[in-house]
Amino acid sequence: MAVARINMQSLLEQMRNCGVELFVDGRTALPGEAAAKAVCEDSPYMADYVFGSAGKIEQVRFDRVNCY
Repeated sequence: MAVARINMQSLLEQMRNCGVELFVDGRTALPGEAAAKAVCEDSPYMADYVFGSAGKIEQVRFDRVNCY
């Protein structure tokens, strides 16, 4: 497993342990799945950070970006 993917997975695990929800293509995902989508060379996935009213990150959503 590439270093970038390991680092991303570790970060997402920490975030999840702090209550941040992770999503890939609109469905709940584990840190490993989200990291795999996020760090691929030429990945078509983009992260969207959703903040709550207190200004803390509540969700990280990885959605496929379609380029036309």
